[in-house]
Amino acid sequence: MKKTFFAIIIVFFFRINAFEISEIDKGIFVHYGIQQDSNKNNAGDIANIGFIIGKKSILVVDTGGTPIIGQKLLQKIKEISNLPISHVVITHSHPDHFFGTQAFLAENPKIVGHEKLNRSLLSNFNFYKNQQLSNIQDDSIQEAQLVKANVLIKTNKTKIIDLGERFVEIKAWETGHTDNDLSIYDKKTKTFWSENIFVKRTPSIRASILGWRKNLEEISKMEIKLIIPGHGKAVDKEKAIKPMINYFDRIIVKLRELQKKNKSLQESINIILQESILEPSEVNKENWILFDEYHYSNITKAFTELEWE
Repeated sequence: MKKTFFAIIIVFFFRINAFEISEIDKGIFVHYGIQQDSNKNNAGDIANIGFIIGKKSILVVDTGGTPIIGQKLLQKIKEISNLPISHVVITHSHPDHFFGTQAFLAENPKIVGHEKLNRSLLSNFNFYKNQQLSNIQDDSIQEAQLVKANVLIKTNKTKIIDLGERFVEIKAWETGHTDNDLSIYDKKTKTFWSENIFVKRTPSIRASILGWRKNLEEISKMEIKLIIPGHGKAVDKEKAIKPMINYFDRIIVKLRELQKKNKSLQESINIILQESILEPSEVNKENWILFDEYHYSNITKAFTELEWE
């Protein structure tokens, strides 16, 4: 009985400490984050991060929510390839995507970001550090360092990076999920990697619902074989984008309707809350994860934006 108990404990320990990497196409490796908010059980490992290998170097996409996650990612890269890490791309300034960057400094890569990334990092780093420490309850967060991008891409501009017989296009987008979103497009496999995309998890509007929707429309016109979202499993383009646009459209239509009736923000939230109680399947048609945690903050953000159309 004791042996069985200890065997279960050991299996559980290795499972929660496992750091799995999936090669979803030749030379493209993804670590899928857990579809939760950061907490002590998931240790802040909630974002999709990974890397792309060319013939001469490696490009890293995001570094995770803690220095430990960044170190685990670096270790996996070293196990798979001995090529140099030439670039680390930070897709945006949310803590689950960049707190592991310091693990890569010894590799001397170029740190690539949106032209507005560093401003956001400088403004929010201490707040995010305290937030991560509180949520994850891991003292190693206190050792996290602020690492700024040293290659900045202007809004609506792209930068082509040659990893060796593999060209990767980095684009800086207009305001959407945040005001500093980057995407990564591997021309060889037509794989698109972006925090602009959420799969199954409720998209959290932190900047502009109209801008985000516009970006999604533009992405939908691109030649894309597979999308790696910031959260959720890699899927084809339509499965990734259509649910998000449908969700945003319902919010936009509903809030415009309420604003035409001169409803206040609080009145609008109360009406939408009542509808979600009476007809939950109609309000959350996509069955988003973490819907209650983010839907009403999305309503608040979108209401304020649409109010000034």
